[in-house]
Amino acid sequence: MTRRPLPMRRWHYGADLLVLAAVAVLLAFYYVGRADMIGVSSATRGWAAMTLNAVPGWVHFAGAAVLLGVLPVMAARSLTGLSLRELGLGLGNVRAGLLLLVVGTPLAILAGAIGASSPAMRAVYPLFPGAADGGFAGYAVMQFLYFGAWEALFRGVLLFGLRPKVGGPTANVLQTALSVTAHFGRAINETVSALPAGLVFGRVDLRLGSIWYVAILHWVVGVSMDWFILH
Repeated sequence: MTRRPLPMRRWHYGADLLVLAAVAVLLAFYYVGRADMIGVSSATRGWAAMTLNAVPGWVHFAGAAVLLGVLPVMAARSLTGLSLRELGLGLGNVRAGLLLLVVGTPLAILAGAIGASSPAMRAVYPLFPGAADGGFAGYAVMQFLYFGAWEALFRGVLLFGLRPKVGGPTANVLQTALSVTAHFGRAINETVSALPAGLVFGRVDLRLGSIWYVAILHWVVGVSMDWFILH
């Protein structure tokens, strides 16, 4: 049975509201659910915090899963009528995806090692160095809540959710632009690299029809970088 196309009026306002919903959850996560504290420092006024106090690790990761993953996906389903598969949350092209993992995992580990050598990155990561003391594997699993939700928001909800309205290339640029701004406050090399990475990740996801293969590689980069910093 073919899917009946959504009314144009619903698509128009659905796309607009989807972007606003993404901005809203990013604001909440940035200012309320941070693992660190962002502030400003000046010669005349000293240090002033711009965000709330840093939250415990489990709150940060669980908050990421809900704010960046569950809520945006629910909003996308309601506003666009797209299924989870149409939002890139299915398995897509499994054969090509598995091939990407085989080829990309060593490169992701290498990227993590390179990132771990950066003083700017070491100043930020690991977000919870003490959490890894109880077992790095458990810490790595918690991190996937963050990376999976991140990819679900930008490359799932925004990329696949906006594609029927604005087309794949434009949706890719829009999700990349928002993902780069979401890196503000991180190390400059991480923020700058988010631009080409976002475009490439989005392009690959569109080809595969799924976000999960890139999500795993993104997670491997982050986890391996933390491992190399700690060891």
